[in-house]
Amino acid sequence: MPVVNTFQEAIDATSNKDRSLLIGNGFSSQYFTYRTLLEKTDLDEDEPLRRLFDSFGTVDFEAVIRALEEAAQVEDAYENEAQANQFRSDADRLREQLVGAIRTIHPAHREDIEPHFESSRAFLKNFATYFTLNYDLLLYWIQLDTKGYTDGFGLGIEAGGFRGPFKPGAYCNTYNLHGGLHLFLDEIGDVQKRLMGHTGIIDAIAQSITQQKRLPLYVAEGTWQAKLKKINSIAYLRHCLDKLRASGGNVFICGHSAAENDSHIYTSLFSSNIEHLYFGVYKPSEDRLKGIDSELAKYQKLGAKGIPYSFYDAESANVWGA
Repeated sequence: MPVVNTFQEAIDATSNKDRSLLIGNGFSSQYFTYRTLLEKTDLDEDEPLRRLFDSFGTVDFEAVIRALEEAAQVEDAYENEAQANQFRSDADRLREQLVGAIRTIHPAHREDIEPHFESSRAFLKNFATYFTLNYDLLLYWIQLDTKGYTDGFGLGIEAGGFRGPFKPGAYCNTYNLHGGLHLFLDEIGDVQKRLMGHTGIIDAIAQSITQQKRLPLYVAEGTWQAKLKKINSIAYLRHCLDKLRASGGNVFICGHSAAENDSHIYTSLFSSNIEHLYFGVYKPSEDRLKGIDSELAKYQKLGAKGIPYSFYDAESANVWGA
């Protein structure tokens, strides 16, 4: 059975060395758990709208909404007005379902989790660079109004409730590898950040979805191949993954399982220039450790650099306090 150190032991072992952090869904599990936003909709399994997701082999709302709107254009050309209107109505319903799913899974306001910020800030201070696989707002909220964090939107212009575009040359130490609920593409494909409105960021995001018909940029595909295809299609996401591939120093992973559907992440890590990978394991049983160890060993071998890795007890990091 692999050795499992405490988080502090791993930190002590990397004293005076560069550290980066990669977080997954486990980072957010104190407040909610989810696999996809589609799970949290009110769509019945046997209704056409829900079956469309299965037909396209996706959980991406944008892909299905775009298909419905394109189908409406076809029906218009054939003068099938009733069917065209049905497709447009279904597209609007999907936007409303997306908003409902976001409201279901996500804390409404930053203040809802603020009592736990002290411990989470103490955890984050151990690192200089941050990569996240999550599209929720928890990391964003923790970093907000705290010195030392920047996301590359600082050189952008604020207009219409957004700040942007993201500029690769701007100072940035936080990378949203799979997008985020607060990130949106503009009409030319640049990424903008949604700003908080008078009633909070979740309401602002909901308004952008339902009224402006803009969808958040997030990677929801089920396989690593589909995720990588989506990432490669968007300059901002490619930039974030390139930064991960260029990592050096020590990388700590928190709240992830080394799952097969994120192979693109581990292939990038074990092909990078990092010195050591520290993997956080929640409740490290023998079976769980053996499974993760086997996965990491596979990527280590494929990476050809023999980057060493070890384990720490994720609970000992005390991310959200007692």
